[in-house]
This record gives sequence, C-alpha cells and structure tokens, in this order.
Amino acid sequence: MVLSFLVAAVIAFPREGQRLPFLERCYVSGAVAPGTTNVLVQGRNVAVHPLGGWVTMADVVAGTNVLDVAGVRRTFVVGKRPAPTATSGVAPKPPAKVYAKLPYAGDAPKPRPCGKPPSEITVVLDAGHGGAETGAMSPHNLKESDLNLALARNVRDALVARGYRVVMTREADVAVALYDRPKVAHAQGADAFVSIHHNAPAADRDPRTVRFHAVYAWNAIGEELARALNARLAAAFGASLPNRGVIHANFAVTRNPEIPSCLIETDFLTTPEGELDCWNRARRQKVASAIADGIADWCAADGNAGQTETP
Repeated sequence: MVLSFLVAAVIAFPREGQRLPFLERCYVSGAVAPGTTNVLVQGRNVAVHPLGGWVTMADVVAGTNVLDVAGVRRTFVVGKRPAPTATSGVAPKPPAKVYAKLPYAGDAPKPRPCGKPPSEITVVLDAGHGGAETGAMSPHNLKESDLNLALARNVRDALVARGYRVVMTREADVAVALYDRPKVAHAQGADAFVSIHHNAPAADRDPRTVRFHAVYAWNAIGEELARALNARLAAAFGASLPNRGVIHANFAVTRNPEIPSCLIETDFLTTPEGELDCWNRARRQKVASAIADGIADWCAADGNAGQTETP
C-alpha cells in the first residue's frame, strides 16, 4: 500500500526546476489513491478529498527550495524580495505596461449581427493553451488545455445545432501562438471571438479560498458580448459558483477594437471540488449550452442582450 501511494503521488505545483517571483508561500496540490489519508507535505499532514485530491500551502524562502511531498521531492527557485528605495523604504512599483490594440485589427467596430440568420453569423471559439502550454493543472493532473478544448467542442456543437457558422482556433492538443488566435477571427470575417479558459489562482494564493466564474473584455463591444455570456453562465451556475461578472482586462485576445471579443474563465480546477465539477460531463454540457445561449442572446434583434446579468 505504501509503495502504490508513493507511485500515485503527484506534485502539480511548482514544477521541477521552476523559477518563481518573490513569494513567502506557494500552493502545492496532488493526487493519491482514494481512501489515502496520510499525505505529508514538509512533514505536515494535509487533508485529502474523498476522490484522492489534496491541496495545501507550503512555506518557501528566497533561492533554491526542495519541497518534500510524501517522499517525492521537487526543487524550484524563488526570487528575492525587491530592495526598498533609499527614500521611501518601499520597493518601487514597476512602470505601468502600455497595452496596444491588436496590430492587424481595424479601428471601426463591427455592428452586432442583429436580425441576421445564424447561418450568416460566424463565431470563432478559442480553446485556450494547448501543446506544451498546458495552463492550469488539477490535483490529478487534468490539464486546463484539454478541458478548454472539450468545452469549446461542446460549445461549437451547440452553436452548429442552432445554425451558426463556427471556426475553432485549434481542433487538437497543439500549440497556437497567442497573437495568432485572434488573427483567425480576422481571417474568417468573424462576428464574435470567444476564448474559453479554466482558472487557477496566483502561486501565493490558497486555491481553497479562490473560486468563481467571470467574463473578461477590453472595450464596449467586447463588454456587450461579455454581459450576455455572463448572464447565462450566472443562471446556469446559480448559487454553486460565485459570479465576478464582467471584468475589464488587457488580454491579447480581447484587445480588439473591430471584432467583439471576450475571454471566459468558467471555473477553477485547482481544488479537488473544482476539479470534480470540471470532470462532470453533464455539467460541462450545461455550461456549453449557457455559452451558446449567451451568444444567441447577443445576436438577438431586440437589443436586450445581457440585461439580466446577476450582480
């Protein structure tokens, strides 16, 4: 039993040899055989979910750290705390980043396709990450990139069933360059671009305290689409998942003044409970239907898309 436990143990974060910015604590998660309760991280016992997943916080120091999880060791490097300035005693803030629009995007926003039949409306779906870029990882090493693709396929099927023309930025577990993703929308003359993701907290945040859904957009035309999607997602999740609403974001896939674009973070898969929900096929289909309904609402001729948003 002990041998099988050690073989099953997985450290999802941090990765071997990974370099991290300065932090004092980081989360680690993993999986063991269901029923196992004696998981030790740095000599301390951690709680294990019945499905065999666990997550905990570990103290780290600047420099090289060796993390010991039940006999499985990982080494990673943490940066040093920035030196304070001589005058204020406070570390200087980095200069503000300047975010520009997509270089290949026009400046005139496309009108919402109100009144058009679905067959004349093109939606580009972007399954986030792919290939070596896995994105977030669940305690059982479920890759965000795989989950994004599975959900995007469900959304595609739901839209095609309604008669929409749908184009995917990727159809398999392959890498797609970040700025090539929204470029697909321009090449296809798309009416809307929706990037689908699942979330993970920052390295120094406890995943057990961070879980919600939200839709991110950069400008007014993106926010209009985002509100319609968020309203449907909020109704689908109900009280089971907090709703952060529509959030302004300077993401590469949203900085589009021409084509309405947004990014959906549907859930966090970094805790056993979040992972279990993300594995659930019936729930994933429900989420996909909500996204498809949101797009249909946005296309509606009455102009009321997203007016039922949940705060």
